[in-house]
Amino acid sequence: MLITEQRGAVLLLTLNRPEKANALHPDLIAKLTSTLEAAAENPDVNVLIITGAGKSFCAGLDLGVVLESSFQDKIAYLESVFGMFQQIYTQPQPVVAAINGPAIAGGFDLAVMCDFRLCSPAATFAQTEILLGLTQMIFPLYKIIGLGRAKELAMTGEVIHSNEAHRIGLVNHVCDPEQLLSSTMSLADTLAARPRDALFETKRLTRELIDVDTTTAFRRMGKAIRERLQSEEQQKMAAEFVAKLKQRN
Repeated sequence: MLITEQRGAVLLLTLNRPEKANALHPDLIAKLTSTLEAAAENPDVNVLIITGAGKSFCAGLDLGVVLESSFQDKIAYLESVFGMFQQIYTQPQPVVAAINGPAIAGGFDLAVMCDFRLCSPAATFAQTEILLGLTQMIFPLYKIIGLGRAKELAMTGEVIHSNEAHRIGLVNHVCDPEQLLSSTMSLADTLAARPRDALFETKRLTRELIDVDTTTAFRRMGKAIRERLQSEEQQKMAAEFVAKLKQRN
């Protein structure tokens, strides 16, 4: 249900249930969560990519599982989904979504939990939960596209296409279908080439600072920069940068 491939410092994860539009079966959730947890401790992984096999990115919850489960099993299933989403959102490495097709309901949320989103023109996006009488995961969506647009998507359940998703800032780039994965790999390789500790700390700060007040934000940013100035990694990178400048002169 999940294909993993290591490409240098990038770990490519492919949801592999194309016959079910890559819906989140409990076994897929368990495998993806355990893979993410292992990657978090792997010094050879600097960036992760999540994409879907076939024509869909992810259709969200597996409705077959939902309909056949008892109430308690439904709650356990939902908790496992939330746990997986939180793992992606708090993953130390940047996570890039390569959205090859529809990202609907929980598949929409899966994409939103990633740090960057690239998509093909075939990608569509919708929070269709309200059409089933359910509420949505508006966090952290409203931090990405703004509260007004997040409310509109959540309350209407309407589908938006790739160009609109790009216009409102939901996706970073719209790529030719044949170039989606290579473009995503290019971004991932760029990220993976950056100093690892600084990369991870930058991701952590961008996640945490938006939840604090101004005084705390400045204090944490200052603390992070001071810690980086004392690190061997930063001193090494600074020395290399200065050496390159001297060579140019």
